[in-house]
Amino acid sequence: MKLAFLKPASASAAAAFLLLTAPLYAGARKNLIIIGWDTLRADHVSALGYARKTTPNMDAFAGGAFLFTDAVSQASWTLPAFMSIFTSLYPSEHQVTNKFRITPGSSELLPVSLSTGAVTLAEALKARGYSTAAFTGGAGVGGEYGFSRGFDVYADSRNFAGFGTTFPEALAWLKKNGDKPFFLFVHGYDTHPFHNLVMDGKYSFIGQDEAQAAAGIKARHEKMRLDLLDGKKPEHTDADVRLWTDVYDEKILRTDRLLGEFLKNLAARGKTAENTVIIVVADHGEELFDHGGVDHGMTLYDEMIHVPLIIRVPGRRGRVIKGQVRTLDIFPTVLDLLGIKPPDSLKGQLRGTSLAGYMAGEKGARTAFSETDYLFHFSKRAIRKSGGLKLIEDGFTQGRELYDTAADAREKKDLAEEDPARSYVLEMELSDQEDALTPVP
Repeated sequence: MKLAFLKPASASAAAAFLLLTAPLYAGARKNLIIIGWDTLRADHVSALGYARKTTPNMDAFAGGAFLFTDAVSQASWTLPAFMSIFTSLYPSEHQVTNKFRITPGSSELLPVSLSTGAVTLAEALKARGYSTAAFTGGAGVGGEYGFSRGFDVYADSRNFAGFGTTFPEALAWLKKNGDKPFFLFVHGYDTHPFHNLVMDGKYSFIGQDEAQAAAGIKARHEKMRLDLLDGKKPEHTDADVRLWTDVYDEKILRTDRLLGEFLKNLAARGKTAENTVIIVVADHGEELFDHGGVDHGMTLYDEMIHVPLIIRVPGRRGRVIKGQVRTLDIFPTVLDLLGIKPPDSLKGQLRGTSLAGYMAGEKGARTAFSETDYLFHFSKRAIRKSGGLKLIEDGFTQGRELYDTAADAREKKDLAEEDPARSYVLEMELSDQEDALTPVP
């Protein structure tokens, strides 16, 4: 098999790579589970350094897996972000950037679905004899957008359903189908603002003085979101920042408990779990007034596009990987880890490259590009270099923002005016990237 990544830089790295991949290429049929945790920003995951212990079960899982500390999503909201994961295409290429498209010369809105010219991960694995199933919270990952292609079972629960619904569905399916090679996608909206937090009084992060306000946060959030869509920055106080943060962290902790139960039940299946590559990834993050707003999809700051990515490979000792990677690297990585040569149908499609080399000890990092055209109200592009330098371009206003995220992780100091030379260089690189995009016919 011709490998899609650079040769190891040393003999020791080469040996590590062979150790990582040899049994997979020898014909073993590994299973795959992708857990799509919607709306989880990386800097609120305790395994990635967050002060609050929001994710103890994820942390334990990461301890035996490959933990990527600098993974960047290609979009800042669910629909285009997960479609990039499942096709390894940029949003402008798979063109599923909104739920509707505007007919040229008309105001008519037509439903959007992935072009048949693109091959999904599920289709690629099904063609190799895998049983395929997905249990999701619908909405932005609704099967009608093309996500269901290649799946034997694609169950959209009620819109914005969480893992409390989808994990049991997935385990029930595994009980009947776990004895043959499978690909299982499980998704939940538990930390999404449209998924209600159960107000049961059993809080770890919500203070007693916040409980009443927390019960009404969804309605306030929706009002602020609509204001942002109308171009208005919502008024907020320090107490609001604390409340939104505490509710968000409470949701993360409760979701993490569901993850722990799922992994425990999976482990009880013995050989099925032992023979399964498990990936935990988020599609995007969530703003908590970091830049004056809430929700997601409207900006490309790191609270939106810096996401957790964890990959567990059976029988392999994991480690922390600090080099910048992209979520569209997941598709080619899966093919490598499962020992599958990309079929001719994928020739020229995969924009990502396999992370197996990094997992074997190779050093390096990748430039990341992200974009959003959220609800036709925003048009933004971003380039994020591996050293942390980042340019955000507004397609409507032609404005530019430049940040050094290594020194200014919260992106508070815009360097565009004081450092026009670096801004120009990144602007040209971003322009070259846009020119290179090839929409799928």
